[in-house]
Parts: sequence; C-alpha cells; structure tokens
Amino acid sequence: MSVLSQVEPVQATEAAQILSTQRTLSRRLVHRSAISEVFLTDFQSVDENTFRAAAQLPPRHFYYGDHTARPAMHDPLAVFESVRQMLLCAMHLQHDAGHDTKSITATASLEITDPGPLRARGALDLLLLGNVQLAKNYRDAISRVVHQVRVMAGGRQVGVVTVDTAQRPDTVYEKLRMSHRATPPPMSSAVPVRTDGVAPPPRLVGREHAENVVLENAEVTGGAVRARLRVPTTHPSMFEHAQDHVPGPVMMEAARQAALLLAADGQDAAGYYPQYMDAEYLRFAELDSDITVVTRNVSDPVDGGLRTETAFVQQDETVARMRVRLAAAHTPGAGDAV
Repeated sequence: MSVLSQVEPVQATEAAQILSTQRTLSRRLVHRSAISEVFLTDFQSVDENTFRAAAQLPPRHFYYGDHTARPAMHDPLAVFESVRQMLLCAMHLQHDAGHDTKSITATASLEITDPGPLRARGALDLLLLGNVQLAKNYRDAISRVVHQVRVMAGGRQVGVVTVDTAQRPDTVYEKLRMSHRATPPPMSSAVPVRTDGVAPPPRLVGREHAENVVLENAEVTGGAVRARLRVPTTHPSMFEHAQDHVPGPVMMEAARQAALLLAADGQDAAGYYPQYMDAEYLRFAELDSDITVVTRNVSDPVDGGLRTETAFVQQDETVARMRVRLAAAHTPGAGDAV
C-alpha cells in the first residue's frame, strides 16, 4: 500500500496517481553512487513553487539503523537525508539546474514534531511536501533557493526541514574551492582515515558499532566537549562517493554525537534522540587538516530538553556552527508507533 493513501484525502487522491514507493529514482538525480543509498522513490513538480516526493526509509541500514535509542526508531538524520535527496532532485527537475552545477548548503534545519511514526517497525514510507520560500536567478539560472519540506508518515506530520542552498556552475565552484587554499583540495578517495585517535565507546554517543563514531580524543569537562573530528573517508554512507570536502551531514552527525556524549555523562546514551538540529556552514571543511569539535550545553526554554551548541574549528577559523536539542526517546502515552 502506498504511503499516499494515508495523507489528506484530496491530496492523496491526486498524488497517488503519480507518486510511487515501488522503485527508486535515478542515482544521478540524487547524487548517489550506490542504489542501496537512494531513499527517494518518486518526485513530482506541482507548480512553480510546489513539489512533492515519496521516499522509503529501509528497515535496516549499517549507518542510519545503528542506534541505541530505546524504543527503537528510524533515525531523524535518515529523514533529513531523504529530504536532502529530494532537494537535489528538485534542483534538476523543479529548477532546471544542469548536472554541471554544484549545490552548496548555507543553512539547514530539521525539527521532529511527532516522533511516533518513526517508531514503526520495518521500512517506513514518507511523503515529502516541498515548497519554495525564496528563489533567486542569475543569468536565467537558479542561483539561490530556500526550500521548506513537510515530512509525512502514516497520515501524520513527522517534521519540517528547511534548507538554504546556493547553486553554482562547476567553473565557479572550482574558483570558490581555491579561495582559501594554495593547492587543489584532495579528494576523499585519496585521503586515508587517521588511526592515531581514540574514539569514545560507541554507546556513549548512541552507536552500537565503532565504525559509525566520528569523534576521537574527546575531553568532557564542565558541561563541554572538545574532540577531533574523525573523517571516515572510506565509510560506505558518509562518504558514499568521493568528495573534495567534509560533507555537511558528517558534521551534523558529529554535533549529534557530541550532544549525546554530554547527555550520557559517562552512561549509555539510549535515552535521547535529536528532536531539533540546525546548521550554518561558513566555509568549506577541508579534508587535509584537523577539525576540532567544540560543544557546550546551553539553556533550553523547553522543559526537559537538552540543548547544545557546536563549533567546528579548522586552522583557527570556524567553518560551521550547529545547534542540537535532544529529547527523551520515549514519553509515556505520547507519540507511540502507529
């Protein structure tokens, strides 16, 4: 049964004739190399400012399925990845961007408004409802766009994702990449994973498997974490294809793990999930020099919430800032699985 049959009746009747969860889209449209990493299953442009897509989160996944949160739930960052793939697809099918362009994220945010559907067992079908909040063109081509996407599952709104993206031709992108470098940036396929760091125990950062830990040499003192970013250039999901910089989602994962490390306070981090995350990318995070992750607790106006702010520092410059709000993995009587 399609996910669409459970959404608002009028919308479902119209969309179910077009959108499907029976196949995946072309890897090229979502900038993936492996079919197993493609979550988007269909896409439709509705009008100039509206588009929608279907996606499916897999029942098991080496990276996105590796979490200690109890009760078990689909990873909010897998939800974000589905939306990210939708927006890459939208750049081509909604905004007519060519494949000789690069998408550069300026800011991104994810808010889980109802975690209940994420606790469903097995594969989870998503309906993604996108709209254009701002669009700018340069020489008749899209140059900047702000998208907001409502994420639906089981007839309920799971969350909202907002992303501000610049679109640049490859020639312009290459100049941007050299703006703070004296040498061409190396590709991740040529950068070995460092082996001189010591990672925290996986369960302290919400993971079962050490391969998915992205912090090392972590020091926790006075409500703050200082660690080195472990850049897993051979990881089959985080570096699914060769990159010339550290991808934003890798740093989002590091911010999440640092927040969980603070929340765990030396114990298992199973009691929390990321209810809200936002990211601001200031410069390209380079692959050939260390990145320090500095995370601290900050006050949270929401009762029971745990909020952190993270700075990613490379060569004495802040390359990205992120905020994370952790919520209890289970609140009795609220948001149970459907």
